[in-house]
Amino acid sequence: MPEIFDDSSKQPVPVQDIYNAYEVARLLGISKNKVWELSKRGNDPLPLRRMEGQKKGSIAFRAELLDWAMRNFSKIGVG
Repeated sequence: MPEIFDDSSKQPVPVQDIYNAYEVARLLGISKNKVWELSKRGNDPLPLRRMEGQKKGSIAFRAELLDWAMRNFSKIGVG
């Protein structure tokens, strides 16, 4: 299975269909607090999901995360 490495922690994040909030932070190279902040913004929030009635256990589906990243990250050297 392919793996994605985060330089800061050296811990591999395996490519999978569902990521938890910690894995999302490592994949995007941001803090977990920034993940929460982005998920609560009004315009194009980061696509975290949670079971109805639960306060913990947020997840992000890979397909939704990729779509969000394509909209919110700029290409380097363009412009």
